[in-house]
Amino acid sequence: MTFLEVPIHLFGAYCILYKTPHSMKSVKLSMLNLHFWSSVLDLTISALTTPFIMLPVIAGYPLGLLKLFGIPTAYQTFIVFVLCTTVGVAILGIFENRYYLLFVTDNFWKKTRIWFYISNYVLAALFFVPLFLFVPEQEEALKKAFDTIYLL
Repeated sequence: MTFLEVPIHLFGAYCILYKTPHSMKSVKLSMLNLHFWSSVLDLTISALTTPFIMLPVIAGYPLGLLKLFGIPTAYQTFIVFVLCTTVGVAILGIFENRYYLLFVTDNFWKKTRIWFYISNYVLAALFFVPLFLFVPEQEEALKKAFDTIYLL
């Protein structure tokens, strides 16, 4: 399905860049930012990692291109989690942009807004680092997961 989504993502970026009405010029950059991060997340999940989820346990295994290149599962999971939070920050950016354009009259927010964006993107990248550093022993967890699945 990736061969279908790449042209659609490119067409979406084209529409945002060249077909957005002039009255929406102030929103164009934040829309393009959200579209970029959403597209990267979509491509990462569908082609690069392609997770295989084992239900009813919360477990999974990547089957995508990154596995072929030998990237460990923990790194792939970290990348997907960071991209999910980055999409959330981009959505927050659209709301902040509308707030800024409609309601901000003081200089305080004008000066601190760039630091707001930077801190949110840094926190999105660093939020899952503790989970990544303390991944539990996989052999024991895998045995419990398979025991749970086979009991059903």
